Amino acid sequence: MGDFLAENLRLLCSGYRSVSEACRAMDFNRQQFARYLAGTSRPSNHNLQRIARGLGIRIDDLLNTKQVHNPNPAPHELPFRNSVARMIDRAFPGDLQKMRQLLGYYHMHFLVPYTAGYVTRSLTHIYESQGKILSRTIERSSGSAEAVPHLSKYTGLVSYLGNCIFIMEFETLSGDSLVESMLFPSYRKRLDVLTGLTFGVTSQVHREPFASPIALKYLGHVINLKEQMRSCGSYPIEDRRIDPRIRRYLQSGRFTGTLSSSPA
Repeated sequence: MGDFLAENLRLLCSGYRSVSEACRAMDFNRQQFARYLAGTSRPSNHNLQRIARGLGIRIDDLLNTKQVHNPNPAPHELPFRNSVARMIDRAFPGDLQKMRQLLGYYHMHFLVPYTAGYVTRSLTHIYESQGKILSRTIERSSGSAEAVPHLSKYTGLVSYLGNCIFIMEFETLSGDSLVESMLFPSYRKRLDVLTGLTFGVTSQVHREPFASPIALKYLGHVINLKEQMRSCGSYPIEDRRIDPRIRRYLQSGRFTGTLSSSPA
């Protein structure tokens, strides 16, 4: 860690009437926090994330920047921000050990909502960062093979709660939609295909809500990105490039179930 942590904590807390008030706003133990202020103890990675989030600052700046600028909102706003942060911490990542077994790249398949008989295949990366499980998805879709593809990019959070995997993603290019997917884990020893349900809004001019069965086919931890991106797009559902198991699942209209291990 950098040499400026204690100094920056003292500076950031100076906007409060007391250190106790700052700790209450951050929902942090006063005695423990006092040791961080004095420089006699260092917070764990988890507590460092809590402090940075509560003070509204990046961890890198908190550790490595001298006389960091205090970006805090008014103190009365912090309890609300912290209650939201606690809610997110409780929901994500859920069962971290089980989620770690699912990290890697996937081809995501779902039915095109505005053109019958087509499947969209996109590329999704599920990865871990600072104790959270995150997702990135690049989608290149069109209503037919001849149409100009529409590009969408999503980032999100992933959680394993109960017996379900939840993915909540935000569309970053247009910034105007959220997509949620709920998947069922595979209980096979080898990670293969995850199935479930996705719902959001269409990317066309007349935006409408839609839901579709979804299937994520595991590609591995390391892939050729260019090659896998070239295979993304919209396909007729009978196209041979679509795994027969995934085709049958999407056409069945079921939102649950485990695919057979045989592609035939």
